[in-house]
Formats: sequence, C-alpha cells, structure tokens
Amino acid sequence: MYPQGRMSHHFRELRVGDYLAVKGPKGQFRYQSGEVRAFGMIAGGSGITPMFQVARAILENPKDMTNVHLIYANVTYEDILLKEELDNLAAKYPGRFKVYYVLNQPPEVWDGGVGFVSKEMIQTHCPAPAPDIRVLRCGPPPMNKAMTGHLDALGYSPDMQFQF
Repeated sequence: MYPQGRMSHHFRELRVGDYLAVKGPKGQFRYQSGEVRAFGMIAGGSGITPMFQVARAILENPKDMTNVHLIYANVTYEDILLKEELDNLAAKYPGRFKVYYVLNQPPEVWDGGVGFVSKEMIQTHCPAPAPDIRVLRCGPPPMNKAMTGHLDALGYSPDMQFQF
C-alpha cells in the first residue's frame, strides 16, 4: 500500500468477501521471436508484471536470442516485486538478461541506483537507440511521462517505444 497510490485506497477499503472489478491489460503489445535485437525495459513498482512476462517468454524460448536490459525502480528494497525471480533469470541467462534496481529510499548498503530513473541510467543500462531496439515502459503516470521525455531526448523515436 502506498499513501498516494492510485489503487491503494481502494484496497484499504476492501473487506473479506468483497469484490473489485478490474479490466486490462492496457495497450496492445505483440512480440514475435527475433523481432528486435534487444529490449530495454523500464518498470516502476507493479509495472514489473508485463516486463517479467515478456522477459521470461523471450529467455525461455531457446530459439530467441533477444537480449533484455531491465531498469526496475521502487521506493524501498522491500517494495521490489519478483526480485528472486528476476535475480534467477539474471543468473541463468547472464549474457542475455541484465537487471538494474533503482530505489528512492535505499538501505545503508546498496549497490544499485538511487533516486529516480535518469537519462544517464538509461544510457548506461539500456541498449542505445537503433532500428532493431525497442524500449518498453510501465510504471506510475509521472514516471511514464518522465521516461518518455528522457527517451525522446536520448534519440529513441516513438516507434522504438511502447508503454503498457
């Protein structure tokens, strides 16, 4: 639960036995094996869910040699969803899957990024703009807006970007 989370107030009001109608997913993303050389992925919080699905589908397909570079931002270490699974993918596919964690409130000992995802982080941890590169992003609206600005400034054309 986040104090300013768009869904948190709905979840706080739910009681055992209540129902909540949901719809989604937003956006239409279709991927075919080998479509691009590499994906950059920028996720914030629960925005990791579509990224994890796409990354796993790519990596577990022995015929797909697409590389995946993930930047995953959260507020605290405890907020990192699927951390064990992501770390396992990085260990199992070291040449093809890289994950870089970014925290707003990191623990005292932390070797990942600190603060918000910056243009410099994208330059360092995502593949450079090219016709055979795509960047997927999914996170809270302010993050998505900031990432669009960073990606545009770095030379990623609109057809190289997809937002869930």
